[in-house]
Amino acid sequence: MKMEYVLHPRSEIDARIKKLQDRMGELTGAILFESTDLGYFSGTAQEGLIYIPREGPPILMIKKSLERARLESPLSVQPQRSHKSLKKDLDLPAGARIGLELDVLPYNNYARLKKTLGQDVQFSDISENIKHIRSVKSDFEIGLIRQAARILDAGIASVADHLREGMREIDLAVTVESTMKLLGHQGNVAFRRFNQALPMGHLMAGASAAMPSNVSSPTGGKGMSLFFAQGPGFARIKHGEPVLVDYAGCCNGYLADETRIFCLGKLPVKLERAHQAALQIEEAIAGQLRPGKKSREIWSLSETEGARMGYQDFLGGPPESKAGFVGHGVGLQIDEYPVIGPVDHEIVENMTVAVEPKMIYPGEGVVGIEDTFLVGARGPERLTRLPQEIWRV
Repeated sequence: MKMEYVLHPRSEIDARIKKLQDRMGELTGAILFESTDLGYFSGTAQEGLIYIPREGPPILMIKKSLERARLESPLSVQPQRSHKSLKKDLDLPAGARIGLELDVLPYNNYARLKKTLGQDVQFSDISENIKHIRSVKSDFEIGLIRQAARILDAGIASVADHLREGMREIDLAVTVESTMKLLGHQGNVAFRRFNQALPMGHLMAGASAAMPSNVSSPTGGKGMSLFFAQGPGFARIKHGEPVLVDYAGCCNGYLADETRIFCLGKLPVKLERAHQAALQIEEAIAGQLRPGKKSREIWSLSETEGARMGYQDFLGGPPESKAGFVGHGVGLQIDEYPVIGPVDHEIVENMTVAVEPKMIYPGEGVVGIEDTFLVGARGPERLTRLPQEIWRV
């Protein structure tokens, strides 16, 4: 697998900017600060901003590192000067209406911008438009997500050669993560939601895998400290318990998501059957990942299938702490649109969607599955290719 530092072609950046301009309505333009959005629309995630007017070329202004941004972005790059001159530098008219990423922009930054641009400038939230644009991938992006899936397959498959009774979760996690990093994984997984962060993945055994946490995920894990209370910890892996291996692969910033269950020996029959039920639910969901379908319909199908098979109290978590979704978009961030939950997101061709029906048994463990699918005109393609049955070591 070839590893390289990939830059974005000008045609890719121009197409993204045009999509945002087409969605601006009555806005004068949008000013974007968040690093992932900045990288998506400019080709560099160096500290700064991009102003995208409703018509005309964008203005990319970088504070640090200007030199590196000029190497990375296909756009013309200017230094970001004092905030006091920003209105003039962007040539904003009086009474301008500006879109901002109000889902992630800190209030202090907003207040400073308001003071800088003047009381006559009106702000509105453009984050929903951005998230919907980013949910549909280009051929360039799909190529990187395919590579991320291959890296992910290799990392998870490495568990079979290293899983030993008595080893700590964190020791096994190091094997998975080092395998992926040597293949090009950047070592972090971007999350958009406030107060949410992820390690490279969740690898937990037995009861610790079913321990809840604050993270927006069906699984939590104890983790290694109260300030990052999720993911692998110091628990030792036992014979006959499920080992959850849930990781995000990454290639040049783009993600794929996959979960497989490992076990030393055999699982209790109850968990074996629950895993088979999860496989059936994933197959049912994947069959609905077609253009024109709505997330709410697919979510309802998942819930109905779980209840029909008797798993309504375990699918996605116990009743008091269910995840509230059974799938999510993946791309530059792990929590992209569409959300396969009780929302009305429309499924569109070239979305990349992770489907993750998991059965969670407090005090016992987690079984289930997760795969990343590409939505095609004629149906879904599974990008994560590992065998889906429980891996017995």
